[in-house]
Amino acid sequence: MGLRERLVERIRATGPIPFVDVMEAALFDPDHGYYTTRVAIGFEGGDYFTSADLGPAFGRALGRMASDAWSALGRPATWDLVEAGAGHGTVMRDLLAALEHERGEAALAARPAILEVSPRLREQQRLALTGHEMRWATAATALAPIRGLVFANEVLDAFPVHVLERGEDGVREVHVGETDGRLIEVLGAPSHPDLRWRVPEALAIGGRWEVSRAAEGWVAQTAAAIATGYLLLIDYADDEQGLLARRGAGTVRGFSRHRLVGDALAALGEIDLTATVNITAITRAAEGAGLRLIGSGTQRDVLIALGVRETAATSDAPIERLRSASRRSAAELLIDPNGLGAFRVLLFARDAPADGFRAFN
Repeated sequence: MGLRERLVERIRATGPIPFVDVMEAALFDPDHGYYTTRVAIGFEGGDYFTSADLGPAFGRALGRMASDAWSALGRPATWDLVEAGAGHGTVMRDLLAALEHERGEAALAARPAILEVSPRLREQQRLALTGHEMRWATAATALAPIRGLVFANEVLDAFPVHVLERGEDGVREVHVGETDGRLIEVLGAPSHPDLRWRVPEALAIGGRWEVSRAAEGWVAQTAAAIATGYLLLIDYADDEQGLLARRGAGTVRGFSRHRLVGDALAALGEIDLTATVNITAITRAAEGAGLRLIGSGTQRDVLIALGVRETAATSDAPIERLRSASRRSAAELLIDPNGLGAFRVLLFARDAPADGFRAFN
């Protein structure tokens, strides 16, 4: 029985299901979830691409961020370097290569690890990181106490969201019902009492607002695992005021073969589902877990500060000039203010210095 059929069966037995539960199943169901069974990342044959798919420049820049974190921590003899949601493993590979080249002592001291829930991606990561002594876990608590840096690129947007709507009679939550086997949206009572108070008063009647209790919980859980060090988050995101400026349109959408899928219920388990991250809520969750925000900016500004444009050719040979041009093109895509460059970067700390990061000077 497929995921859609199982959901229809459940709805007929118990009534409409909160959209957040449907999104959770579509992404993480053990047998039919997108991330557990068929996640496809990259330009060729993928549903979407990330900064990691544009070559080694992104990982090299993050290597400089990691180097700064190691220095800020006092250049410890051992330190944890943890990536959450590492995709194909190329960012960690490129980051470690950059550390080995530019800061050998930091590379030797690093204890690299990856947080990954997808068995399929774990295997790809193992291949990409052959030769490195890696650790894998599904949650940061398994690596606690972490002393070093945890970083996550485009992870928070993958967590399921509650979709809320302000009505004349108060806040309602989007649920999923069915008609003749077809999944449809219906409004119902909020599935958690606190959701009634999570919608800004400035949201217009009829406007939609998304809350990711799962993403906030992940941040709090990860923060709790950090004994001393940093949490670096990179994602397509906006603050509360920026989200309100969208006039309640909502941000849930799907991606398939690099095309936007407007109907989030159209192909559950077969497409990527995502929503724009609310960095106001994420910051509140991090600070509530004992972290403090020490740096923020756009990906464009951060990567430029980390030297992502340093791509000069090393030779006059035609092939080297071609490679240099390719690197420059990749760097420009990473910092495009209308694309990846508009992503938001947040750096939090626990019991660690705020100074010494080139990215935020």
